[in-house]
Amino acid sequence: MIYLLTGSVGCGKTTFLERALPSLRERNPNLDGYLSLRVLAGGETAGYDLQDLRSAERIPFLRMCGEADGFRVGPYVLLPPGLAVAEAIIRRGGPADLLIVDEVGPLELAGGGVWPALSGEFAGCDRPALVVVRETLVDDIRAALAGREIKIIHADGSGDPVSFGDLGGRI
Repeated sequence: MIYLLTGSVGCGKTTFLERALPSLRERNPNLDGYLSLRVLAGGETAGYDLQDLRSAERIPFLRMCGEADGFRVGPYVLLPPGLAVAEAIIRRGGPADLLIVDEVGPLELAGGGVWPALSGEFAGCDRPALVVVRETLVDDIRAALAGREIKIIHADGSGDPVSFGDLGGRI
């Protein structure tokens, strides 16, 4: 089963997921994956760090263009060492572990970013996953994951409302 946690840009998908983690861990003690946490500088978004859900370590992942070398993703640069860590996190779990990936976007839909690792995981087993995705990309992600059972969870409360505690009970 693949759960897509969705909502508009800036609606709080990652914050919702952070608050739901205790409930998710109760039901899935071997959960694994990463969150993409905003990095602020002077009150402005300077980029994002990965937070490894096993170790809680933060790794630079995206930075504003011009501030680092890497692959351009909109106004950001995807840092190769951060991408390597994200790919390793995706590949390290077992089939029974819940995998959390925050987030899959246009780069992945074009076959880049973490998509090679993620699609390999999905092709190789029925590992349950919770993937964060913008609402505008849900249909594209569904098409890319054709053949897999998918459930949609709306972080912004639209659709079937889910509370933080509820999320753990559903997954």
